[in-house]
Amino acid sequence: MKNLKSNIMVSAIMSVAALFATTTHANNDKLQQAYKSTNVKAALINVCKEETAKGKKLTTAEVSKYCTCAVEADGKLTNAQKWEIQSAINQKKSPATLAFVQKQNKDLQACFGPQLTGKLKTLTEEAMKAGEKK
Repeated sequence: MKNLKSNIMVSAIMSVAALFATTTHANNDKLQQAYKSTNVKAALINVCKEETAKGKKLTTAEVSKYCTCAVEADGKLTNAQKWEIQSAINQKKSPATLAFVQKQNKDLQACFGPQLTGKLKTLTEEAMKAGEKK
């Protein structure tokens, strides 16, 4: 049961982290500049890369892959889906219970590949354990 709960939590964290990677990691000035770019998608990927690399947990290639996949995934979400995710979070429910989030998780993991997916799960679990100790 604990393992199932952990997998659901990791899944939820991965999906939410990926969905909001460009908005939560970057400061507003960088995001505003990205949205003024003539190639907004590429600019958002670059902002994500810059901010994600600061954590020094992923290689340059992993950061690039992560950010490309995350921005692509975020771009496919509708506003209504983003509202559903935020509503679930506000209700203290896991967004991983939403069908479209489950599908997107599978798509993200396919995009990340098994090696990066495994590393992200490990990093997420480490962060969760560190959070529990506080």
